[in-house]
Amino acid sequence: MASVKAALLRAAGLAGLSAPALEDVDRRRSQLWALSIVVGVAVPGIIVALGYDIINAALGDALDVRTVRLVLLALLVALFGYVAEREQALRRLTAVLVDERVLTAQLVATVDELGLLVDAGRELNASLQVDTVLDVILRSAATLLRAEEGSIRLRDPDDPEQLRVAAVHGEANARVGDRMRMDRDFDAQVAASRAAMLIGTGGDRRTGRAAALLVTLEHHGDLIGVLELRGRTGAPDFTAVQLRSVAVFAETAAAAIANARLHAEVHDQVAALTELDRMKDDFLAMVSHELRTPLTSLIGLAATLASERRDLPTREVRTLATTIRNEGWRLERLVRSVLQTAAAERGTLPIAPRSLDLAAHLRQLCLSLAEAVSDHDLRVETDPTTLECTVDPDAFSQIVTNLVDNAAKFSPASTRVEVRLRQYGDGVALSVSDRGPGVAPELREEIFDRFRRGVTSTTGLGLGLAIVRSLAEAHHGLARVEPGPGGGSVFTVTLADQSDLLAPTTSGILVAQRWS
Repeated sequence: MASVKAALLRAAGLAGLSAPALEDVDRRRSQLWALSIVVGVAVPGIIVALGYDIINAALGDALDVRTVRLVLLALLVALFGYVAEREQALRRLTAVLVDERVLTAQLVATVDELGLLVDAGRELNASLQVDTVLDVILRSAATLLRAEEGSIRLRDPDDPEQLRVAAVHGEANARVGDRMRMDRDFDAQVAASRAAMLIGTGGDRRTGRAAALLVTLEHHGDLIGVLELRGRTGAPDFTAVQLRSVAVFAETAAAAIANARLHAEVHDQVAALTELDRMKDDFLAMVSHELRTPLTSLIGLAATLASERRDLPTREVRTLATTIRNEGWRLERLVRSVLQTAAAERGTLPIAPRSLDLAAHLRQLCLSLAEAVSDHDLRVETDPTTLECTVDPDAFSQIVTNLVDNAAKFSPASTRVEVRLRQYGDGVALSVSDRGPGVAPELREEIFDRFRRGVTSTTGLGLGLAIVRSLAEAHHGLARVEPGPGGGSVFTVTLADQSDLLAPTTSGILVAQRWS
């Protein structure tokens, strides 16, 4: 290419220019044509003038007029041949320079695109936030292709056959959060071919929609989503170079999205582990405190009874013994709560269902609980008065006890705590309502988590409601909380009848698997 250009420069009379431009060629062409015009006018003029007597007389003695005319004609022809040769060389040189300029423009555009890709890669590496990464991808792709609008549709992790709009650019015909099926024509074709697809050419003037480009976002062979870009209506179509550029960019973009998602997952896992570690520390502190209280009472009361320096009356001894027994029961309940929580977490919570009249069992149980919550008005209502059901009576008793204790703890003294039992399908529904401050909507699920205590609570392990839900799930039921009609909260537990699940075993004990 360089040798051809050098030869053309010599042929055009521009050998002295090391880097000629189109302007130099035009200037040389103008010079040649000016010379041609001057000579083309002057030579014929001289030839004509030679035909007059005045000129003939003056030159007759010195020149042969005919010879002069022939020489002038020969010079004119030679000049026109020279000009034609130079013109041909100039035209070829012009074509070479135009090609060079086009190639230079393409090279500059390619360098600009590479610069955009480098800048986009730098921005992508600078952030691991999914939303920021998506915005950078869409903005960079739109700049790279000079697109007017675009969107990124990501595959829904919960439903791989759906795409969810995760980011939009310009006035795209989509909103973040919109969902669409993967079997939609163009998305399905792009997902199947895994190649960039151009839709329309030059835009549709009837609909006002411009040409669109769809390209898949893949990482390690897995489809992450689809990138769609649209140019301006009536603008030139996307070029093959742009198609290749956006395909290369899509690979980097997909990797960036995958990395951002992985970072989000790791961040959530670290946050969860940090929260678990904090809860473990809190739990250990609570267990230490809750165990220390009854143990201190037991040790102190036992020391009083063992003292040889005091002769205690029988009534006082009985009172001390009753307190020791109650503190022992309290200690046993704490240990049992921890063991039940661990069994529920493993999905091996044992239950021993048997058929009994739950209405009578509840009334008897509430008579015992009335003394424990004597500062509240405990009411019991059953509908019907006799309710035969096959459940674990100990589990049922613990559910009632935990809910009544919780209601009394978080409601003012002297207020009413109502316990209701009714038929629910082939099982029962138990509800306990109080007149406390209620539960905020955002906490109505969290309060059933392990180690969750009320905002105003300073005692307990935060396991009572978690055990209630675990025992309900062991009976294929559920536990929930709702606001009470007159204020406070209503905790409802449903228990399914277990008669169909009982196997003829000698122990009659079932291991309840986690119910979800």
